[in-house]
Amino acid sequence: MKEYRANNALALAIRAIFLGMPLAVCSMTTTSIYAATEHNISIAKKSLDQALTELAIQSGITISYDSTTLSKLQSSGLNGHYSTEQALALLLAPHHLEPVKIASGGYSIQAKVTTAHQDAQVVQLAPIHSQAANLSNKNLVSSSKNELGVSQLPTISMVAASDKHMVNVGKLAQNLKEVPQSVTVISRERMDQQGLKTLDDVMLQTTGVTREQLWLNNNYTSRGLTIKNIRYDGGGVSDIQDRNNSADMAQYDAVELLRGADGLFGAGEAGGVINLSHKRPQVETAYQAALSAGSWNNYRAELDATGALNANQTIQGRAVAVLQDQDFFYKPTHNRREMLYGALNFDLTPQTRLFTGASYQKDKTDAFNASLPRWQDGADIGFSRSTTMGAPWSWMERENIAVFANLEHDLNDQWKTRLNLRYNMGDDGINGAEMEDAVNYQTLESTWWRYQDDTEFKEFTADANLQGSFDWLGQQHELIIGLDSKYNTKDYKQNWTSYGKGNPFNPAPPPEWDYPPNSWTTNSTNKSDTAAGYGSLKLKPTDKLAVILGGRYAFKDEIEIQNHNTGNKKIYKEDKKFTPYYGLTYDLLANTTIYGSFAEIYTPQGKYLETQTGPSLMPVEGSNLEFGIKTELTPKLLASLAYFKIKKDNEAVSLGWQSIANSNSWCCYVAAGSKRSEGFDVELNGLITDSWNISFGYTFNENEDRRENDAQFSTLTPKHLLKIWTDYKFSEFLEGLSIGGGVNAQSKSFQSGRVPTYDPVTNQYGNPMIDYQFAQEAYAVWSLRTAYEINPNLNISLNANNIFDKKYYSTIGTSGYGNFYGEPRSFLLTLKAKY
Repeated sequence: MKEYRANNALALAIRAIFLGMPLAVCSMTTTSIYAATEHNISIAKKSLDQALTELAIQSGITISYDSTTLSKLQSSGLNGHYSTEQALALLLAPHHLEPVKIASGGYSIQAKVTTAHQDAQVVQLAPIHSQAANLSNKNLVSSSKNELGVSQLPTISMVAASDKHMVNVGKLAQNLKEVPQSVTVISRERMDQQGLKTLDDVMLQTTGVTREQLWLNNNYTSRGLTIKNIRYDGGGVSDIQDRNNSADMAQYDAVELLRGADGLFGAGEAGGVINLSHKRPQVETAYQAALSAGSWNNYRAELDATGALNANQTIQGRAVAVLQDQDFFYKPTHNRREMLYGALNFDLTPQTRLFTGASYQKDKTDAFNASLPRWQDGADIGFSRSTTMGAPWSWMERENIAVFANLEHDLNDQWKTRLNLRYNMGDDGINGAEMEDAVNYQTLESTWWRYQDDTEFKEFTADANLQGSFDWLGQQHELIIGLDSKYNTKDYKQNWTSYGKGNPFNPAPPPEWDYPPNSWTTNSTNKSDTAAGYGSLKLKPTDKLAVILGGRYAFKDEIEIQNHNTGNKKIYKEDKKFTPYYGLTYDLLANTTIYGSFAEIYTPQGKYLETQTGPSLMPVEGSNLEFGIKTELTPKLLASLAYFKIKKDNEAVSLGWQSIANSNSWCCYVAAGSKRSEGFDVELNGLITDSWNISFGYTFNENEDRRENDAQFSTLTPKHLLKIWTDYKFSEFLEGLSIGGGVNAQSKSFQSGRVPTYDPVTNQYGNPMIDYQFAQEAYAVWSLRTAYEINPNLNISLNANNIFDKKYYSTIGTSGYGNFYGEPRSFLLTLKAKY
């Protein structure tokens, strides 16, 4: 790794732009970058009016048409990624019909006209407005005559649910109401409104998620359990790595979180699975640029360009670039980021599509450690929020490269195959010193530690499936079967040694270490190889009832750990295992669905040993149960209520300071965990009106470990967690102005435990042990946003976070380390142009 020295050219450039305001603005008129957005359309063979209903729901548009006439026409269906105009044209072309844009922004369906005589015979559609979700019992029908004496046929106006109601967490696009589990979607619009630039920013705003900050990476928990898996574009599951929390969101259109066990397509982890949807190339040429400047010298530039690359528009491309340079509220930490993303869409044949791309991200952080110690009994020392315990010369550099390809082929109108491949490699280098250990009341001392790291990570995931629908007993049913595999390697080198005592109130950092060092105290290669088959059958006994039967069969799960210092190698192989999944949905009303689901939890623990020589721990086993109700209060506003109960037994519990260090395994542990997590989620997401959107999420959780006297096992998970964001766009004389705001609030969290004292003579920890217990009391953090659309192509916004400057710990760790202040009041000014 080469050390980076800060370059402030970006900061100077952005300062110059903002200081040059007010702006002399030229009017730009062209298509928005989002105007030709493609959607993942999946419509089976059915009547044309039903096909248009599905298209309205899946693409988020309004379609007006003659229901009586179109119900007599048959559609061959449609599968693939299409813009709204493309999908409409393909569905209507065989019937000599065409879509016509209407003033409200939707489409009206009419017969194709080729002569003047035919113009006089055109059937005119008089829109009768009815919500798509309520067609079965709220259709309004009318007929009259136009000026030519031609009857105006009864029509239906399809008002589709928002795109926010469509998710891809289960390897195929489906409406949120049809998923028998809790799912939260953070849309591109929401990310832009709140200034969410990284996955960490997004997780902080996601319903039910608690973040545990660590000095090199972050962990996320849902329902008290760690979220360990991440998926890209609905493909195979990847392990969450240290660098994932800083992944830049400029390359993604949406982030989805499935809470609870992903029993069908995951590894049975009960915390949930994250799905990231890449930005896709569009047919229409469009550009978008954004410049932002914020508190603590936070400067960022983004560029997003897309369009067709050949004359017949069968190849489309997209490119995104980010450059960011920023300081932080804790000093003297500084970070510089570079991110590039490129993607191509190939319409290889009318039945075959290829979406492929690559991304590169590099982050270089100086003086990176903001973790703070406490007094030995856990009492808060009261450091200022600008304090950091890292040496000023410390640095951390991370590079990540990802390449992916998604291939889809339509076998016929109802069946298609999908292949998702992804290769990811990362390289981390760290050279630093930090002060860690609880502070002694008498000596006012902590301990300096030397930390060096060189990690190379590679992962390959593959997922292939066959999915489609079939007719049986007068109903249409759905089936998906597939295989997925994951192979990763991690070359890990580390030095972690004490340097001596230090005074956290007047720190004198040790000198910078040579990097790379002559030797490493830890030098190992870890390999993991897994493969499984899965299947899901969705039966529709009636129009209102759906029964989901599925399962996952893991037939390969191997871990190899090679210690390069000793030459020892250990291989752990797990038994084959089938885990079933059951789900049920029932439509109480056209807009209301109740559901239930059950998934088994099974997690191998072969790498965890009871003693230095074994044996391995037995697998974690348990279950995930969820019941709920989802209702569309309007076609674009979805409300949900879910009750969950999770059971996990045999989970590894560390023996702590009794453990013996052993780099060939994780030692030493006992299968003593018996965890229970229970509670409920309440969510409201979507548009209250066309100008007012809201995202409301509340979670109540109680968790306990029954083998620890029913003590709470996830003490960082609050019993009450509330996250709200809303935004309103004005009209008439205030047209162009929008305001938004939100709050993140939670009840008390706490930590307790025992820490050993450090003996500098033996360089070991041991007796006497010191008990600690402390809490972060309940708090709320409020934010505001205002934006103004200067013209259709130019927008300026100002975000204010933690507007009341609340001082709190966003994460509490132990008495020795892991305590992080939440960000103080901050501002972010953004200028965005699209062409």
